[in-house]
Amino acid sequence: MAYDPEHYLESTVRELKNYIEANVNTRIYQVVMEFPAANADSFKMPVRRTIIHLELDAQDDRFVGFSDRPMSEEYNATAKTVTPRWAGWHQLNFDVGVWASDDSGGVTARLRAKQILQQLFGYPSSVQALLNFTDGGNGAVEIVRYTGGAFAQDRIADVRLYRMINSDLEVRVFSRTPAGTPGPSIETITQSPNLTILG
Repeated sequence: MAYDPEHYLESTVRELKNYIEANVNTRIYQVVMEFPAANADSFKMPVRRTIIHLELDAQDDRFVGFSDRPMSEEYNATAKTVTPRWAGWHQLNFDVGVWASDDSGGVTARLRAKQILQQLFGYPSSVQALLNFTDGGNGAVEIVRYTGGAFAQDRIADVRLYRMINSDLEVRVFSRTPAGTPGPSIETITQSPNLTILG
């Protein structure tokens, strides 16, 4: 799998999940791409694996190009057609959190998860690592910044949860519209045979 600019949002979420899972022991950590408390009733308590969650909570979208012109016009020499494509720029902000219970390792599990997230997103080398992981030749997911991470304690169904809160991951991706209906291309321009250009 790789980043897909024609499905930028779903592939960004999917690839972030895949990237984390490729770098952690999934018997110890569970990666959830939403805020876990929304589904807390469905959790088996106490949690057996430390949960790392990412939830999209802000998005800034802009178009790329000038005026209403497409970013590119793909030419098909066989069919003599041109297919326009438009491009977009997207800055996506994810809330990042950790949820550990005594059964999943408690305070130590939370500390280790915070360290792992810092290694995956918080260093200059992390930017290149995520680019390499998500790049399939059609774009990639780029880390803009990774910040924060405060500790808090919570309870669900009388089970203590050791949480990391107030952490943000901001990434940038570029999208393009799927190929639309191709139109005819202008192959030649025939000058009027009776036209004389003086000069």
